[in-house]
Amino acid sequence: MKRGGIDAALFDWSGTLVDDLDVVWRTNDATLMSFGVAHQDVDAFRKGFILPWQAFYGLFGLGTPEKLEEVDSRFWQIYRTLSQEIKPFPDALSILTQLKDSGLKIAVVTQTKRGPLMEQVRRFGWADLIDVAVAEEDVDELKPCPKPVLEALSKLGVSPERAVFTGDMTEDALAGNRAGVKAISIVRRGSYHTEEMVKLGDPFAVAYSLPEVARLILSL
Repeated sequence: MKRGGIDAALFDWSGTLVDDLDVVWRTNDATLMSFGVAHQDVDAFRKGFILPWQAFYGLFGLGTPEKLEEVDSRFWQIYRTLSQEIKPFPDALSILTQLKDSGLKIAVVTQTKRGPLMEQVRRFGWADLIDVAVAEEDVDELKPCPKPVLEALSKLGVSPERAVFTGDMTEDALAGNRAGVKAISIVRRGSYHTEEMVKLGDPFAVAYSLPEVARLILSL
């Protein structure tokens, strides 16, 4: 039993553990422009980006099943050409190791597809640190629906009240709350949403670095 009864730390991937905002913005921008949508700068992207990705593309009139299938194909083709630029945040490895060494189970909950996600996990040398990864293909609804968080908890064998979920978007906090876990929002350079935006998800706490997230988790 962990301090305060917390057994698992769940994390979003993009913008939380890995610094991929630039790659994901450029990929989305190139995908949208291929459908005739005007270029967006990164600030406009951060302000307008929502989950699930299907809802985001629906804002541009691309929400039909046929268009979404084409969007999905184009997005991942472009993403793969840029994905080697994605790096972990500098303190991510030490924090994951600290939490793992404290006896916590670790999970990743993301809308990234499993192939690219696991390629990055292997490239970063994190395979032994992550017990469970829930990717886009693993559930039929994405964040802010609680299903991805609940799927991770089921695979970990941990009840919601004994888990924490950390993410950098409003929808991460919403998904965590709806799943019954404590939701922590992280806000710093590389985050997808601003502090004002993540607070709309009513997180349990807002942190400004991964070390601060770890301190919050280990104090519960």
